[in-house]
Amino acid sequence: TPKRSVDLTVDVSRGEKLKIYVDIDFPELNCDILGIDAIDVAGKAQLEITNHIYKEKLGRDGKPLSPGSKKDRAFLTRHVKNTSLPDDYCGSCYGAEKTPGKCCNTCDDVKNAYGKAGWVITDFSNIEQCVREDVVEIMNQKDKLIPGEGCNIHGFVEVSKVQGNFHICPGHSFEWGGRAIHDMSVFRGQILNLSHVIRRFSFGDDYPGKQNPLDGLKKIAGEKADIGMFEYFIKVVPTTYTKGSKTLETNQFSTTEYLRRTDPQQMMGVLPGVYFFYEMSPIRVVVHESRKSFFHFITQLCAIIGGVFTVSGMIDSTVFHGTKYIKKKMELGKAD
Repeated sequence: TPKRSVDLTVDVSRGEKLKIYVDIDFPELNCDILGIDAIDVAGKAQLEITNHIYKEKLGRDGKPLSPGSKKDRAFLTRHVKNTSLPDDYCGSCYGAEKTPGKCCNTCDDVKNAYGKAGWVITDFSNIEQCVREDVVEIMNQKDKLIPGEGCNIHGFVEVSKVQGNFHICPGHSFEWGGRAIHDMSVFRGQILNLSHVIRRFSFGDDYPGKQNPLDGLKKIAGEKADIGMFEYFIKVVPTTYTKGSKTLETNQFSTTEYLRRTDPQQMMGVLPGVYFFYEMSPIRVVVHESRKSFFHFITQLCAIIGGVFTVSGMIDSTVFHGTKYIKKKMELGKAD
């Protein structure tokens, strides 16, 4: 059997990246309204992440409705009609333009201007360019929450190895004034069922014997009592696993959880979603795993066999001499 030893040392690594592997089911929320963000204490924000993140639609039975594919978040608009404009046309940017006289001739121009100004379009029916192009905004559709359709989110997110948080929640994220802003105004008054099943949540690759405390966790939200932020507070422990000449740099972690409830009519101060707050431990765990060589096995086997023969010889000698002594005593007794 392998021999495993564990040592503790101070983690002196700097400037490294951390991979967060996720595989989470949301049985009551469709993929179109869910986004993934990561923000760290250094101020770096990754908003509406799509790199290495995949979404699959799920049916009521929890099985995929279609093969997974890498795609952008579906709150983005879909153009279904192209129109020609007069040469002297100059569309309004609705106050979002940074320079006077700037034209926004298409719906995309208006969206870009709003984005640069840190604004969010909540009703595309008031934007003349978007109405003209027959742009459909999923976030404004009456049936944006599709009953019976869930979502599986899987893949990995790469973040800096510093304290931060990774979260999945409905709505739209954008950066304004150097700060990450999340807009959920379109969902005001709606009850969002954030029930979720964590199939896998890991910091780094797995190795034999590694345990991820959140794997297999199920959270089923009630009607109104369980609306809010599902928070997981995680302490990440850097870990080095060595086996022979192979070395794996990964991480273990411990976690606690908390549900911060909110009123769906207000959503003030609390953004419904699933949040993972993590911080790094200054201690590194070094796990050594080794197997004894074949020659060591042969040596041990020979030692065992030799020991058996030695003990057998001692027992045989004791029995022989004891029997001989008893016989001699018996013969002396008869002679008397």
